[in-house]
Amino acid sequence: MEKPADEIKHVVRTLTQGTPDEQHDAIYRYFAPGATFSHPFCRVPSFKNLRLPGVGEFDSRALIVAIFRWYKILSPKIDLEVESCALDERTNTLYLHIFQIFSIWFIPFYRAPVRLVTVLHLSPAPPSSSRTTPVTPPPPPPYDAAKEKRHAVEEGAEPSYAAVTSGEASASTSSSPHEGGGGTTTTTTTAGESGGEGRPPTRYLITKQEDLYQVNEFLKFVSLSPGAATAGFLQLVATLFCLAGAVVFGPFMRAVWPAKVAGSGKEKQR
Repeated sequence: MEKPADEIKHVVRTLTQGTPDEQHDAIYRYFAPGATFSHPFCRVPSFKNLRLPGVGEFDSRALIVAIFRWYKILSPKIDLEVESCALDERTNTLYLHIFQIFSIWFIPFYRAPVRLVTVLHLSPAPPSSSRTTPVTPPPPPPYDAAKEKRHAVEEGAEPSYAAVTSGEASASTSSSPHEGGGGTTTTTTTAGESGGEGRPPTRYLITKQEDLYQVNEFLKFVSLSPGAATAGFLQLVATLFCLAGAVVFGPFMRAVWPAKVAGSGKEKQR
């Protein structure tokens, strides 16, 4: 990806809604060799150049391909939307807020509308091993003695025979200004010098993907809405427990905490 914040929505749709071949191509195009994957249900560690008899050599991207393929098999039709994305250019980290409806085709009435935050760690791709062929400037036009003589007469100085035969006459007349003043100088530059071909933009690859779910969102996968409601109720109970603890132990903390603060202030003065 040359512009991760702009291209990531297309990448996510391809990984979740594309065909198996499109998923495979996207992972090997946008994920770095040895990339890792983290999800509440599964995890892929980083490894490269693993060789298995009868299988050949592969890296961790092969497992990521298998995960997305099984994801597609379970839910052939996935409704997904990237609601927002933000790129931290300092750390090359991309944060996505995603809403999806996951439904398993062989379980009737199974629908899990969930929200998650996907964190993508990016890294600049290494330069390509194949070097680009340098641009060769076009050959100069054939020498025209009559045209050169006319130009020399106009400039007021006729080039010598040695200069003409060596090709220096055309170079000097085109690069040096007329000493009499008032003449304009025409200079030629190559494509590389003129900046017509700048440095190629930096391409970024995904080195790590983390899918983060809230507990109640995660439970929608395994227990659907009742499980999520139960988790939300337990979270409210825990909140009430925190409130009771703060009320009961609040006076004790107010009696002890000022002394600690005062003591730390005296130590700083010393």
